[in-house]
Amino acid sequence: MSSPRTQRGNVAFGVLVIIFLIGAGALAYGLTSTDARPDFPLLTVSFLFLLGISQVGVVFTAILRLVESDWGKPWYRIAELSTLAFFPFAILGFILIYVYASDELFYWLNPSPDEHLSAWLDMQWLFIRDMGSLLLFYILAAVYVRKSLLPDMADADEAIDHDEVERQLYLFSPIMLAGFILCNTLISWDFAMMLIPHWHSTIFPIHYWFGNVFAGTAAMIAVVIVMRKVDGGKHFGPHQLKSLGMMVTGYTLLWLYFFWAQFFVIWFGNLPYESEPVWRQMYGHYSPFFWTMIVGCFFIPFAAFLFAIVKRSVLAMSIIAIGINLGIWINKYLMIVPVVSPDDRPFDHWIDAAVALGLLAGFLMVVVILARRLPVYSTWEMNRES
Repeated sequence: MSSPRTQRGNVAFGVLVIIFLIGAGALAYGLTSTDARPDFPLLTVSFLFLLGISQVGVVFTAILRLVESDWGKPWYRIAELSTLAFFPFAILGFILIYVYASDELFYWLNPSPDEHLSAWLDMQWLFIRDMGSLLLFYILAAVYVRKSLLPDMADADEAIDHDEVERQLYLFSPIMLAGFILCNTLISWDFAMMLIPHWHSTIFPIHYWFGNVFAGTAAMIAVVIVMRKVDGGKHFGPHQLKSLGMMVTGYTLLWLYFFWAQFFVIWFGNLPYESEPVWRQMYGHYSPFFWTMIVGCFFIPFAAFLFAIVKRSVLAMSIIAIGINLGIWINKYLMIVPVVSPDDRPFDHWIDAAVALGLLAGFLMVVVILARRLPVYSTWEMNRES
């Protein structure tokens, strides 16, 4: 007979399956219905948000391996599996957006007769570069995670040189980070910056992908909550929580810097095609979203993490992480929706909410499936703590 803990886990997994099926059914209904078409710009926001924070799993481990930090090792395996878990949704989601949402997102598909377009503004080339970068990232991630899994999956009588595996992971980590930056830079250009005619910015891609790193790192607190239910969270002590809190504090300041650097140029340049979307965010009906983003991504985490007690509380850090992730979702919402739908109200139809929740549930469902079939801790690395 299964334990109560196992039974609760099975019930939670069943709920995820039901929510995923409802979301998939809602999407199918919206695609085939003539009067209930999904809000694809809004769904693109949720897709890009989950794509970004899931990719941060391998980014998180690569950064900590490069700096040879021990405190983050209990997170390594779940973080890496979360990246691989989103792979099917990343490919299918991109194809659906490419097929069904292109006309709503890309103004340059219908240029004026006298307008000359760059060769970059071509749908086939967009598909090739974005799909190619996604596949490249996930191939690199699969190789990276396989190397990490090898010592824990080897037979007891199989000799594994842990020093060599550790060296390979260390050398591969910069390549993994480069793949993440390339993928997110191209996506930020095509799905955010190129939505505004004639706008170009050298710092915008950094602001975009660092927002993903910020939110994904803050979301690591969710692993602590889940593992406390699974094994009492025995590997996540005060040192781990404090170190994660310090990391998120640093990322809070970096996010503000990149956000301000981007905002500063638009504000003082005062070019209509750049500034009008910003004024619409700050002073129009989008202003509550804009200021919620600022509060959630900077004021609350910066002020809270000044107190050491916050970095020792799972509850406090969870609330802060929710605020950060909500802020980054809003950040992506403000990048896309006010440009293509100036009068939009988010989730004003049940289909949009169902599909977004279904995507999240499907992602978590695959994470659980992988975690049940593979070691959830990188035991060989944890045993090598200095």
